[in-house]
Amino acid sequence: MPQLALFQKRINEEIPLSQALGIRLRSWDGRALLLSAPLAPNRNHQGTGFGGSVYSAAVTAAWAVTELALADLGLRGAVVVQSGNIDYLEPVDRDFYVICRLPGGEIPDRFRKSLARHGKGRLDLTAEVFCGEPTTEPVAEPVAVFEGRFVVQDARSRVNL
Repeated sequence: MPQLALFQKRINEEIPLSQALGIRLRSWDGRALLLSAPLAPNRNHQGTGFGGSVYSAAVTAAWAVTELALADLGLRGAVVVQSGNIDYLEPVDRDFYVICRLPGGEIPDRFRKSLARHGKGRLDLTAEVFCGEPTTEPVAEPVAVFEGRFVVQDARSRVNL
């Protein structure tokens, strides 16, 4: 089973809310993650995206980027969100998707070094939410922008598990 399919299964099992929201991992190229969610199970009383659902999809994308970056380094650790903030810029009026990219398109050296030296590290990430058909090259502006800090503790080689 490909890495992304295995990770989708893990998310569904370990974060039940992700399945209820209909979150689907679409692509991971080692630099950016694309995930999507349907509006129907995530709508509010006005028929637009419920703020909590939009936030949950965005924080899931950023958490997943941290987990996938660790996996790409051959590591596994305890990943948690330390802080997060979202700006809602426009209503989510249809199915939506989230793109979260590694800063500068790569795993930051400071993060790598901290993991190697201390077995822990922090990663600041931005996840952008868009409406419409999922793509890694959106033409519209984001409808929401999440910024968060993720902490990794107890990073260790996946081989030793």
